[in-house]
Amino acid sequence: MIRTLTTIFLFAIAVGSYLAFATIKPEPFALEPEPEAEEWVMDDALASYLDEFAFNFEEGMNNLDIPGGSVVIVKDGRVVFQQGFGVKERGKSELVDEHTKFRLGSVSKGFASILAGVMAEEGVVEWDHPVSRYLLDFRLHDPEQTNRIQVRHLLSHSTGLPRHAYTNLVEDGLPMSRIIPRFERVPLIATEGLQHSYQNAAYSVIESILEFQTSADFNTLLHEKLFDPLGMEYASADHTSILNSENRATPHLFHSRTRGRVSVPISRKYYNAVSSGGINASASDMGRWLLLLTGHYPEIISEETLSEIFEPVVTIRNRRFSRHWDGVNQSHYAMGWRVLDNHGQKVVYHGGYVNGFRSEIAFSPEDGIGICILVNTNTNYPLTVIPDFFNNFRQVPGMLF
Repeated sequence: MIRTLTTIFLFAIAVGSYLAFATIKPEPFALEPEPEAEEWVMDDALASYLDEFAFNFEEGMNNLDIPGGSVVIVKDGRVVFQQGFGVKERGKSELVDEHTKFRLGSVSKGFASILAGVMAEEGVVEWDHPVSRYLLDFRLHDPEQTNRIQVRHLLSHSTGLPRHAYTNLVEDGLPMSRIIPRFERVPLIATEGLQHSYQNAAYSVIESILEFQTSADFNTLLHEKLFDPLGMEYASADHTSILNSENRATPHLFHSRTRGRVSVPISRKYYNAVSSGGINASASDMGRWLLLLTGHYPEIISEETLSEIFEPVVTIRNRRFSRHWDGVNQSHYAMGWRVLDNHGQKVVYHGGYVNGFRSEIAFSPEDGIGICILVNTNTNYPLTVIPDFFNNFRQVPGMLF
């Protein structure tokens, strides 16, 4: 009997203990609330400046009879302004917006040098390697100079070839494979690295180098390494793409005093040498491009490589490209980019013109600001707007930026 009672007692204790522990629930863990991302608010001075900029830009377009344009401005890693102005085609009502496609002309050259920089980081090319190491059919008039020509010389227009050597063949639509073997026939005007002499055909040799080294088409490399990672969804590098785009600008050329600027078809020129003038893009695309150029996409290209690309290689000994900048008497060419010292402010820039489209892009790497202007006619207007933009910042940085 005693044994039975003991057994029951011990069983009751065991059951009670189990129930006691089974009903114990830990206090919930108090999670710290995630801090909300601080919403960026544009300061009043910047907002006021951009409003004034938009008003003045549109007024200038109207005064100069420019059909349409688009502008993007970046500052400190943000797109702070992007807007379309005017119409896509004279006589029609469809307005330009920030996604309207334009041709970039020679602003395409900066894409080629940045793509080469990405490839350099991947070990595909070296700036200082001879071009002949990559392309056996690349030969100049002087065999010794041929052996010394580096990728850096191609991208800085300092090969020693005369200005615009075989640009006529590019405009005639010949593929680079037929142009490259002809460089050997052209007498040289300087030793490599000493004289800037602007090129289209020789510059576009970079396409053949990258294609040979990667076994990939140059346009494919542009999309895979730059356009797609940056989200440049309207950018392309062929004639068909811009023709098939519903949101594209139409180029215009000056006809006469009576007719003014008239629309013309979009030409096929330079799509055979994309790196010299064959890229199409919108202002929204160029905003992302400016963010990369000012160092905000290190996962695509490092700031160190950007700095090397923007380092001057050769001096431009005339005022053709600096005359719109007050007091700036000379400029330089780096790799795919012009560089000038705007009274202590380093400005990297390039312009482009092709087939009735004009483009200008400029930025200050140190100050983190940049601007790109696209218009659908040939005009020097962007060349006057951009220096004013940088001079406003330089003179009154506290007020405007």
